[in-house]
Amino acid sequence: MSDPVELLDPLAVSDPQPNPDCDVCGALFKQWQAAKEPKSPLHNPSRALDLAVEIRRHHGSVREARR
Repeated sequence: MSDPVELLDPLAVSDPQPNPDCDVCGALFKQWQAAKEPKSPLHNPSRALDLAVEIRRHHGSVREARR
């Protein structure tokens, strides 16, 4: 029998770090902030998680997302 699989808690992952020189990263980060904020009319935790993944992958930093 194999060892149990350990999954990361998507809510425990650190905030995405957009590239400061990239306008696309900046726009995605603003959308992520609105989607993450509970008091925002755009609050949507699932969308926030999708945006965080997109920000991390935008410049090929997939390994950073796994930290």
